[in-house]
This record gives sequence, C-alpha cells and structure tokens, in this order.
Amino acid sequence: MQIKARNHLSKKDKRALIAHLTEFFGEEITNSLQKDIIIEEIRTDIGTFIVNNHKIWVFDHENMKIPTIHFLRQHTHSLPKIVVDIGAIRFITNGADVMAPGIVFFDEEIKEGSIVVIHEERANSILGVGKSLISSKDFSKSNKGKVIKNLHHLRDSIWEFQF
Repeated sequence: MQIKARNHLSKKDKRALIAHLTEFFGEEITNSLQKDIIIEEIRTDIGTFIVNNHKIWVFDHENMKIPTIHFLRQHTHSLPKIVVDIGAIRFITNGADVMAPGIVFFDEEIKEGSIVVIHEERANSILGVGKSLISSKDFSKSNKGKVIKNLHHLRDSIWEFQF
C-alpha cells in the first residue's frame, strides 16, 4: 500500500465523518470520535482511509465508511454479529467469504447488505468485518452457500498497515 496523500481532518470533516458513521452504525460507534483527537485521512493506491494513532480506523467500500477491527476492538458498537466455528477461522483470516456451514450464531437483526462483525467461537474475538449477502430470515431457511462477503480481516493489508 503506497501513500499518495495524507492530511489531518478539519473540524468540519470530522463532523461529516461522525454524521456518516452515526447514520449507518448508531451513536455508540461515534462517541469516541467526538473527543479532541487527531484524525488523518490517507489516500493510497488502493483506497481512502481514516487513521488515528497510526492505525486505520475506517475504510471506504462502495461509498460507505466501514469501521476496521482496530476501531471495533477499542470502541463500543452495536453492529450485528455472526460467530463462526474454529474450523472457519483460518479461511476467514486468509480472506475467504463466510460460508453458512461454519456459522454457529447469526444475529437476528441482520438484513441483506448489512455490515456485520465476524467473531470466533471460543474467545469471541473479532476476526473481520463483512457485508451480509442474505437476511437472518433467509439464513434460517438455508444452511449452505456464501452468507457474508469478507471486506476486512485479520492479517490483511488494512490490519497490517504501518507508516
């Protein structure tokens, strides 16, 4: 990942970011952004990222700002979640989409197109962030095929980004 531009967000840009995140993910996820912290926007060859303390907090995906694992581990959030079994961990952390047979819990609030947090079964730690391909209603009817598109996971370029 090669940095093309880097700048601090102005107060106006911070307010716009907070408004966008609040609209999609609720008040809980944005409470920590309202403090007087330095937030940077970095444009790279693969996309635009919001960075704090040298870690990517938010990335763009299809004109939507998505929180990263770094952000979600540090801040309270109310994003819907799925939990996968131990056998699915290595596939997800290598970038595979989440398949129905590996899911042990599927939040009832999930709608098609929802951003979801992917947890692992034993320690309940976050493995990734994805976009739901089906609703919870459809998931209960079927137990096969792709269910979550993996947008960001442990050990990907967003997770390992350093500057």
